[in-house]
Amino acid sequence: MDQLETMRTFVRVARATSFTAAGRQLGLSRALVSRRVAALESRLKVRLLNRSTRCVSITEEGSAYLARCERVLEEIEALEGLITADRALAKGAIRLHAPKSFGTLVLADALIEFAKAHPGIRTSLMLGDFTFRPYDFVEHGLDIGIRISPIRDSSLIARKIGAVESVLCASPAYLKRHGVPENPAELATRPCLAHLNLAPNDRVWTFQGSNGTMAIDIGGPFYSNSALALRKAALASLGIALLPEYCVRHDLADGALVRLLPLFNLPVRPILAVRPRSIYLTRKTQLLVEFLAAWFRQRREFGGAGRRGT
Repeated sequence: MDQLETMRTFVRVARATSFTAAGRQLGLSRALVSRRVAALESRLKVRLLNRSTRCVSITEEGSAYLARCERVLEEIEALEGLITADRALAKGAIRLHAPKSFGTLVLADALIEFAKAHPGIRTSLMLGDFTFRPYDFVEHGLDIGIRISPIRDSSLIARKIGAVESVLCASPAYLKRHGVPENPAELATRPCLAHLNLAPNDRVWTFQGSNGTMAIDIGGPFYSNSALALRKAALASLGIALLPEYCVRHDLADGALVRLLPLFNLPVRPILAVRPRSIYLTRKTQLLVEFLAAWFRQRREFGGAGRRGT
C-alpha cells in the first residue's frame, strides 16, 4: 500500500472525525478508508483513532502523528508546486541534432524564432549526418533529433512536424549541352547527382505519373551526403540533381537552375522529430516540438497551407 496515500487518508479522517465523510472527500468507500487506517495503525503498532458507533476521535499518539503527517504532506505539495512551476515556465537547456544542409538553411531560422519567444530556454543545435540510435542520444546528450527520412527503428518515437518537397533540376548550360529530358526513363543514361544516405537505395529515383510509378536507376560523376554540395555540382553543370526545394528555391527563381519533368510527382519526405522511447518528453522539449510543427505549417514549401498536391 502507498505510504503517502495512507497518510493522506488518515489526515482526512482525523480532520473530518468520520470515515464516511473522509471517504466522500477522497472518492473512496468507507470500508476502504477504514482498512487503510487500520493498516497504518498495524504498521506503526499504535492506536491513532478511537472508534465508536457515533464518532471518531483522535488519540494522543494520533494527534502527534497527525501534526507530522501534515508537515510532510505540505512539504511534498510545495516541492511538486515548484517542479510544476518550472515546467510551466519552460526553463533550462535543449540539445538537438539535425542534418547539416537542412539545419543550416531551414532549422536555424526556426530555432532563432523559438529562442526569441522563449528566452528562458537555451537551445543548442548540433549539425551532422548520422543514423539515430537510442545510444546516440545518450552519447551526445541529445533531447531530440530532426530527420528528413523515415525511421525504421521501433525503439524510437518519431513525430511528423512537416514535409520536404524535392525538385529535379539542372543548369541551363547542362541542358544546352545534353538536351532537356522528356521522361524519367532518359535519366538512366544521363549523368545524375545522387544524395548519399538519404534512402536505403540512393541511386534509385521514383516518379509518379499518369501511367503509374517509375523507379529509375541513376548514376553520375559526383555523389554527396550534403544537399548544399550537390547544389554546387548542379550549378557547375556536372549533372541532373534531385534536391530539396528549400535548397534551390532562389536558383529556380533567378534561372540558375531549371526545374525538369514538372508533370511528374516526386516523393515528399517527412520532417521528423525523433527521440528514444526511453527518454521522457520534458515540457521544454514538447514546447519546442509544438513550436516547430506550427512553424512548418505556416510555410507552403514544408507542407503548410497551399502546398502543391502530390
